[in-house]
Amino acid sequence: METLVIEVGLNEGAMRDEAPTVPWSPEEIADDVLTCAEAGAAVVHFHARDPETGANRMDDLAAYTEAMIRVRRAGCDILMYPTYPPYENDVDRRFHHVLALADDPETAVEMGPLDMGSFNLISWVGGRFTETSYMPIAQSVYQNPFQHLERMLGEYGRRGMIPSMAVFEPGHLRTVAAFLASGQARAGLTLKLFLSEQWLHGLLPDRAGLDAYRHMLDALGLGNAEWFCVPYAVTERKVVDDLLEAAVVAGGHVRVGVGDNPVASGGRANADLVREAVALGRAHGREPASPAEVRARFGLPAGSSPAR
Repeated sequence: METLVIEVGLNEGAMRDEAPTVPWSPEEIADDVLTCAEAGAAVVHFHARDPETGANRMDDLAAYTEAMIRVRRAGCDILMYPTYPPYENDVDRRFHHVLALADDPETAVEMGPLDMGSFNLISWVGGRFTETSYMPIAQSVYQNPFQHLERMLGEYGRRGMIPSMAVFEPGHLRTVAAFLASGQARAGLTLKLFLSEQWLHGLLPDRAGLDAYRHMLDALGLGNAEWFCVPYAVTERKVVDDLLEAAVVAGGHVRVGVGDNPVASGGRANADLVREAVALGRAHGREPASPAEVRARFGLPAGSSPAR
């Protein structure tokens, strides 16, 4: 079988009362990325965070740059890519730091985040509606209008970047297929299939939910896309483990991380979760993919990493 690509959702909005190992400062982030790479991860997604409070700084160019340069100067070629602020509705302000990181030869980000549609960004915790750490409850509609998607697919395409397409609702996959058919999205797609418990969107976080997404991939002609199962805001470790195993058996890839599931991580560090994913893959005949293999698989040029 194909090798298994392991991505890490490094920190997201996780706080230390739930996940004491979550990295916040650029130095902590870089150290954690290096440990995850050694454990077998090939891709890392992370948020810039306030080093003291952990508050999200989703468009903090300086913080992203410092963390990435630390990793590159350590000689590590793992793929890294940032997030962007969902509360910012101006496309230029929302994505400025992403494109700056791509254009800077010292960071040279090769993957670009892109959430493939709008949805209610609200959660259900402890029997009540709560806002996420990303948007206030009064601004719960996370807007990803068509014009933003079209614009950023063009920006990423001109730079030879691979869009990391996040799918939060089934209709988002139909949008992906339409962009591919229109020629505005390149082949060799990478799709992140989010399955959440606490966030009130998308399919349920179980094997039936994952199977429904897999059915859509085949029906929409996306069967050759590189897809990742992303359990997100799930509180039970068994639910996460079941989804990851189902993805590995089905030929998909996996995303793990303290940031994605701070409660279910149960105090484990990101590298621990990566090592568990490596063991899961090997139990089903799939070795972890290296960053070089991922670049080749996603159509990135050989030697494109700025690692020294």
